[in-house]
Amino acid sequence: MDIQAEISWIQSELAKVTDKELIIAFKNLLKYRAKQEKADWWDEISKTEKAEIEKGIKQADRGEFIAHEEVMSNPKKWI
Repeated sequence: MDIQAEISWIQSELAKVTDKELIIAFKNLLKYRAKQEKADWWDEISKTEKAEIEKGIKQADRGEFIAHEEVMSNPKKWI
């Protein structure tokens, strides 16, 4: 797919559009895409999820965790 050819085609077709509703819909689509590109997953999760993540980070900082290597050395132990 030649992306430049696709862009040119979209531009030429868009230049022909006179339907205001279609223009608004296209504009909203582009705005939504821009918003999604800027979105940070941290802003998308709940306060409860953030609190749990922060709790886990504090536990890890205090050394209250089991290393991945230890867990993987005997996975049946953790089931």
